[in-house]
Amino acid sequence: MAAVGPGQLSDSALSSIRALATDLPAVWSAPSTTPADRQRVARLLLDRVVVTVDKGSERVDVALHWVGGAVRSHTLTRPVKAYARHSDYPHLVDRVRALCAERRSSRDIAQQLKRRRVPTAQAGRVVYPEMARRLTIVLGLSRRARHGSRAGLGADEYRPMELARRLGVRPRCGPRWVRSGYVHARRDADAHHVIWADADELERLRGLSTQCALPRTRENSARLAELQKPKPRPT
Repeated sequence: MAAVGPGQLSDSALSSIRALATDLPAVWSAPSTTPADRQRVARLLLDRVVVTVDKGSERVDVALHWVGGAVRSHTLTRPVKAYARHSDYPHLVDRVRALCAERRSSRDIAQQLKRRRVPTAQAGRVVYPEMARRLTIVLGLSRRARHGSRAGLGADEYRPMELARRLGVRPRCGPRWVRSGYVHARRDADAHHVIWADADELERLRGLSTQCALPRTRENSARLAELQKPKPRPT
């Protein structure tokens, strides 16, 4: 199509063009305006675009210089490959430290980070469990001790599974003895049971596991009732 100069347009056509120019948002949003049309409009109205990338964070500042001297600034977020480059990293570290101080597991920490919508280092992927595990390792933080470890146990104290292995009985015996009151037990900071049993109590529990397998005669029942009573624990 040949170019048409202003002198070749009728007064009504010029008036229509001027009316559209004063209502650019309507032209931009009109259903008949194609993406290619919007690109042409932007090229005509934009003088230059200045992009400033903060290499120490995910922040990108964009300044749009329009024809006529107007300048509009915008801030964008770009994906980064390191958690330490996030602008929210100090707050993230403080949050992880606080959760570790509460003896939270990596799973709990990951759920907290996801609930706060903390951005992950890999764009488009939610890797909160991996983020929590790596952060605690990098920061040198300790989380909840592995269930079944001897951390926090006193003298003659056992985890139920550990006690069952020592006595050579079924693993379910420990929890059953706790429920039945056959042993002295307490709960640790993570609400797991800890059983106290000195040498005498270990011998009693061996007899209890053996007596339970015997026929329920009067003699055996009396001996079983005796074995079910734990001795007083020293203060």
